[in-house]
Amino acid sequence: MRRLLVLLSGLFVALSVYASDNVPFNGLVCDVDGLGLKVQISVKGSEKRTVSGKDGKFGLTNLKADDVLQLKYKKLRLDVALEGRRSAKIVISDEGAVQSVTDEKELVDAGMDYVVRRELPSKGGVLTAEMIEREGFTNLADALRAKATSLLIEPSGTIYIRGINSVGNPSPALIICDGMDVGTINAININDVASVEIQRDGTLYGFKGVGGVISIKTKSGAKR
Repeated sequence: MRRLLVLLSGLFVALSVYASDNVPFNGLVCDVDGLGLKVQISVKGSEKRTVSGKDGKFGLTNLKADDVLQLKYKKLRLDVALEGRRSAKIVISDEGAVQSVTDEKELVDAGMDYVVRRELPSKGGVLTAEMIEREGFTNLADALRAKATSLLIEPSGTIYIRGINSVGNPSPALIICDGMDVGTINAININDVASVEIQRDGTLYGFKGVGGVISIKTKSGAKR
């Protein structure tokens, strides 16, 4: 019982730290008619970046009051100063300019909902279809080992990213394919792979991402 109480106490502390260290900033990019726009978004002067969904929604964490968002939409390159906002509804005019930027309570109240699987953490390594074809790999595990020696890949397809600190037994990496938790890379056909990102920081995925994230995009998924 005492051991259980200690574990629960640790879990509560970890949850508190996670919540306090990750402040969501939710946004929406749309046209003058309110139609959501799919836009590439980055934070000027940092490695933070994300992509809005088809509904125009996007999420980031821990932005500063004076941060500037850089939007890439078709051939447009637009800067949006946050000016202390806690959220942003960004309206792009028909002429391709930022028509308005407003702080929306509904976006603030969404919490981490828009952030999960939206923000793209700094990459620890990237494997592309071109690299796979060039090197002639026929097995995804072998391709990943060649790309990142820090990976420990078990025959079951479970992956451990060595060098990530953990208490007790190390946690396996969360393996995501086209946004879905697949658990093992053995289910992935290497010929279907468009890219693989090795993300040491998986905190945006909660405790599932404590061991880092292996994010896989297939050729069909990349076209969506």
